[in-house]
Amino acid sequence: MNTRLSRAVVAVSIDLEVAGTQQERVTPRAVEEVAFWLLDVLNQCELPATWAVADPTNSATGERILSLGSRNELAILGEAAWVGREAGRGRFGREMARRIVQNHNAAPISTLVLRSGELGELSDLAIKHGITAVRPAASSTASRPARWQPQTLRYGLWSFPTSHTLPGSSRWLPGGGGLRAVRASIDRAIEARGLFHLTIDAPHLVLRGPSAQRVVERVLQYAQRRSRQGELEVANLRMLAERLSNQQQSQPRHSILRPAA
Repeated sequence: MNTRLSRAVVAVSIDLEVAGTQQERVTPRAVEEVAFWLLDVLNQCELPATWAVADPTNSATGERILSLGSRNELAILGEAAWVGREAGRGRFGREMARRIVQNHNAAPISTLVLRSGELGELSDLAIKHGITAVRPAASSTASRPARWQPQTLRYGLWSFPTSHTLPGSSRWLPGGGGLRAVRASIDRAIEARGLFHLTIDAPHLVLRGPSAQRVVERVLQYAQRRSRQGELEVANLRMLAERLSNQQQSQPRHSILRPAA
């Protein structure tokens, strides 16, 4: 079921893992440096974020992220090798258990980010391991804004599709572009009292360089400005899932979300 929130929300999630052909051009050290730069910008803007890593049990960057503020959330970045029909329920359960039970970071893990594929029939196992928020793979996200809104997968498990990914893909605009489009989408979310979910690809940000970083920084500053004006809220995915679930429990007979127009 697609829904609209009673007030506009901007969510930010950041992918830190190098994938595919990026491995030949991007070093882990370069991604770490961009991650720390993003941390500084987010802290200056007082914005929370969800940071997706492949394995929280072995993430020095993740430990640094959590040490710099309670606004930050670590999420598990699920790969096709262990998420999806071909991997099976047994493989998914084992991989989730290892990443969560052996997690040495202080904060609990409650968000799963999918790089590809769909959670599908594995949602019950995700809930069993404490997952309350899922970000679907970008390839499964429709382009229409109505499809960006939170969806209930099962009771207590929420799906938050990506609205826009930075850096952009333009060959002509500095840093791949995206600034104008993201600002316009945030404005539409405010008008519709909906969710705008920005995903930042850190390895791609390394490849795009300083011009792409400037685009990201200006987008985050814009979200901060609209938040200070009282026109929207900013939350990480765990915060948003908790709030929706709490409201759902307190108002079992009434819709907590506005009906789609």
